Amino acid sequence: MNLIGRFLILVVTSLFRPKGQDPFITIRQRRRVWLHDMDLNIHLTAARYFSFGDLCRIQWLVDCGLGKDFLFGRYRAVLNAQELTYIREFPPFSRVDVVVRLKCWDEKYAYFEQRFYRGDTLHSIGHARMAILHKGKVISAGQVFGRDGEPMVSPPETEAIQDWKETLAAKRDQFSG
Repeated sequence: MNLIGRFLILVVTSLFRPKGQDPFITIRQRRRVWLHDMDLNIHLTAARYFSFGDLCRIQWLVDCGLGKDFLFGRYRAVLNAQELTYIREFPPFSRVDVVVRLKCWDEKYAYFEQRFYRGDTLHSIGHARMAILHKGKVISAGQVFGRDGEPMVSPPETEAIQDWKETLAAKRDQFSG
């Protein structure tokens, strides 16, 4: 993993951050476009956006108070799908502010919105869909965050997530056969 240094920094700093049970916390991370983050067009390579999003979702798990549950095997997080729309490029050495937030969930997946800024300017926006497994079976994020055995209720899906789910279902129907 070429992001091992960034991951190790995330692990160490997570020891000092407060942890709660609010799944709707907004995760903000600041990154820099280094030479090893660029492609032949001399800007942030597409794969790094996804890696930065991965690091934010790991921080989300820790900050929600689930880090130990995932580390010691009570739960597993499995990324199912991601999509990203590129609006503007990030040139070398520019700052990348990544903002990730859980938007909603259904019985199978949790849906995250991922935004990438340079200053106040949006450079990219996308979504990630993650399944949470317990003893090898998919469970709802609502069950994970529920209190007293009652599942937590998800906020309504955004229009963007509804449209993306329809696209994913169409792909599944097209290619399952």
